[in-house]
Amino acid sequence: MDGVMSFTILGALGGVLYVLVHTSNLKEALQYNNYKWVIIGAISGLAYYFLYTDHNFPNGFMALVVGYGGADFIITATARLNKIMRELLKP
Repeated sequence: MDGVMSFTILGALGGVLYVLVHTSNLKEALQYNNYKWVIIGAISGLAYYFLYTDHNFPNGFMALVVGYGGADFIITATARLNKIMRELLKP
């Protein structure tokens, strides 16, 4: 399998892992709004492919980790940005 495709798929699997860990049952995991985390994971895995030069097993596994962490990063960053914006826009 091509490196780009494998890193993208592993990133998407990281997104699936994120959804499965953060939902309480399969019905909740299969809701439409959870697919965004799979897409973010795939994009994160693809970005990791282009940011790293040695494309072998440990880095392929890291694409899975980056796919999982990409969703966490976005949630944390938006929560902090919301908090900062609320403080700045206080009357």
